[in-house]
Amino acid sequence: MRPAAAWKIGIGSVLMALSGLQVVAPAWLFAPPQERLFGLPPGPVVVLGLSSALFAFGAIVAGEGICQAFGSTSLWDVVVRDPLMLLRLLACGVVAGLVLEIAAQWLGRLWYYPWWTTWFYALVLVPGFALYWLFIVESYLAAKAVLDAVARRRTVRGPVRLWPVGAAALVVFAVLSIRWYAQRGFTFDVTGPTPAAPPFGYAVLAFTGVALLSNALVTAAARLYWVPFAAIVLAAAVVSVAFELPNAMHWHWAYDHFPGPVLPGGLPLTMFLAWPMQYVVFLAVPSAMLPGLAALFWQPAPAGLRSGGEVGDVESERPQQAGVGRDIDDLG
Repeated sequence: MRPAAAWKIGIGSVLMALSGLQVVAPAWLFAPPQERLFGLPPGPVVVLGLSSALFAFGAIVAGEGICQAFGSTSLWDVVVRDPLMLLRLLACGVVAGLVLEIAAQWLGRLWYYPWWTTWFYALVLVPGFALYWLFIVESYLAAKAVLDAVARRRTVRGPVRLWPVGAAALVVFAVLSIRWYAQRGFTFDVTGPTPAAPPFGYAVLAFTGVALLSNALVTAAARLYWVPFAAIVLAAAVVSVAFELPNAMHWHWAYDHFPGPVLPGGLPLTMFLAWPMQYVVFLAVPSAMLPGLAALFWQPAPAGLRSGGEVGDVESERPQQAGVGRDIDDLG
């Protein structure tokens, strides 16, 4: 392993471990009555927000180190090639985050932010999802790098398009949601639980529709390229446990209306099972926005492509495989 990669993995791991210090924060900080600033309790918000940020930055740094160790491309490599790409990547993250938030929070009522106010939510929504997207995607790329290293290299083939089915699923989701709220009324509330929510299946339908919009994702599934989907499961399993268990102490975000049993600590089992769905959204939406990201996320890296480098001997690769390398390099 390269020394730089080992350092990144170590630093990232330390940052993620430090984020767990929220569980030993003094209880009086979270006990009522709370001192409030324009309705916002600054103590809990700062402690929990800092913990989440440490975890996100730690996952980004560690994920970059793992990608570097396995000679795979990370988002950092893309940004180094073209610093302006950072803005495009962050824009992808914001769009993907809004898709997730609208479907699962605004309409699905599956979680809320008990320490926040509406005005604070509006302030942190865009930068928060940009950072959240970066760490989710880097954790996926790290898992994919590990699995690609042991998987048999596959030839990239022509795309399979099911986007009309995905669009139809989203239309059905919108119709069902509008009908449900037309009968019961809609109130925008992100800071507290609601007495009722649409069926959980509505959110599953929305996520399925988003996934089918990505030709690259569907093509990977149709061609039996299993690595991306195994990487989603692996990354989601590791990150969800490490991220959710400390949060269950003071609830920076809290869950509601998930079906099925609730684990000790108040965490719904279905929530853990649903974690891969947000990875799908965070990968599928940017794949539809930037073709180079589709190649990076859903196709094997060309044999000549190395972390921080360029495509190697393109003429010696299969034509389709060389095209993947050019798509990734076009990001920079």
